[in-house]
Amino acid sequence: MTGTVIHKAASPAVAVLRSPALWLGVALGAIELTARGPFDPYSPTTFIPPLLALIYLIFAAFRHGADRSVAMRIQAVGLVCFTALSVVALVVDPALGRHVVAAGWLAHAAWDFAHRDGRVVPKWLVRFCMPFDLLVATSLVAGTWS
Repeated sequence: MTGTVIHKAASPAVAVLRSPALWLGVALGAIELTARGPFDPYSPTTFIPPLLALIYLIFAAFRHGADRSVAMRIQAVGLVCFTALSVVALVVDPALGRHVVAAGWLAHAAWDFAHRDGRVVPKWLVRFCMPFDLLVATSLVAGTWS
């Protein structure tokens, strides 16, 4: 057994921390956090969560195999909920709308966490989205402190 090297598999946490997608999400989220200006309910920030939910629905249609119908229904519910939050943000006072959109981004981070197994969307997408979503939500709420 001399000269034999045994490699231990990295723990799941180490694998996540080594993910370039995670660090790209952190970097872009940090840029969003520092660049946040006045809230505009008609900005892309309001419409990206439903767009992401639509992307998850499309991934479910192509990736989920035998459980496709269940996955499609779950993703459709997510799409309806994220779209409803965006519509609410458009019709309420912008000061409240900012918080509704922040809640949508926070909910999308939780949605990402629920999809971390990679069955519906690729794990790299979840690893990118979670920190990005959390930082965008933070930037929206932090914008009310200034």
